[in-house]
Amino acid sequence: MASKLSLKELVEQGLSLEKEGKAKEAVKSYSAAIKRAPTYSAAYNRLMILFRRQKEYKKEIDLIGQALQSYEQEIADERQRWEKDHSGSADISLKLAKSMGLINEKGLPVHEEPQVLAWRKRLETARKKLATQSNKPQKSSVK
Repeated sequence: MASKLSLKELVEQGLSLEKEGKAKEAVKSYSAAIKRAPTYSAAYNRLMILFRRQKEYKKEIDLIGQALQSYEQEIADERQRWEKDHSGSADISLKLAKSMGLINEKGLPVHEEPQVLAWRKRLETARKKLATQSNKPQKSSVK
């Protein structure tokens, strides 16, 4: 059933499942969208929210890392396509962009999209929450 749904429909299905209190099924729906489109931010955002609500910070951190890696891979792939299509001017253009501080040594843009900046900020918050969660004393069942 999920394979016939569009990306938007998968996210809408996930939202509906969330409202019904079916978090596990919603995770599957969002994960299917991400598997089909590794940079689909709407699905990542909903999954991050689900993990945050469930206080599963390790899962959220891993997911943010996956989202950032997918984003960086997409940029690298686009750059490779551009370099291939513009082989004559690519070297000069890249040198100019680096000299102007527009791209870093990895060839990634210095100024990132707002969505990526939000993910990086959330990553730091999730790491702090995980550290706090790990430092809390566990309740003992032994009396």
